Amino acid sequence: MTRDAALRLMTEHTPSEALQRHMLCVEAAMRHYARKLGEDEDSWGRAGLLHDFDYEQHPDDHPLWGMALLRKMGEDEEVINAIAAHYSAKTGVHPEAPMQRYLFACDELSGFLVACVYVRPSRSILDLEVKSVIKKLKTPAFAAGVSRADVTRGADLIGVPLEEHIAEVISALRGSAESLGIAGASD
Repeated sequence: MTRDAALRLMTEHTPSEALQRHMLCVEAAMRHYARKLGEDEDSWGRAGLLHDFDYEQHPDDHPLWGMALLRKMGEDEEVINAIAAHYSAKTGVHPEAPMQRYLFACDELSGFLVACVYVRPSRSILDLEVKSVIKKLKTPAFAAGVSRADVTRGADLIGVPLEEHIAEVISALRGSAESLGIAGASD
């Protein structure tokens, strides 16, 4: 599947701009790590772009519904298994392969970073600092829907200290800040 086809599929099944932005952020983080690790940037990006595409229209069957559709469409099993591993409780697939571990690691953290951006006066990822993110992580009421345990477990799964992982994902999002709508108040 091409990136354009994956993007069309995602937008077709995801009316919410906020959820679209989340998947685009996870895609950016996955592409960043794929480049850094010498992995296939396109397949890693598709895993990020499509990991929640069925969530709004099929919340009770997420991600199983989307995985079945992707299989019918001939998507790579590596991508489908990464999507499965990001929701182990439903699929029974635990993040073991590199793409699976990194998708798990980037998912919750990307959402948390965007929440951090939205409360900044600048509304920009460009001036977001790791220490600010760490401080917000220690505030349970802030972005309460984000699992701090999953954020920490994600960094552990990829064998990177949490602060370094946060810095990597911030860097990834900065590279696409304009298109993601997180470059600042003038977006």
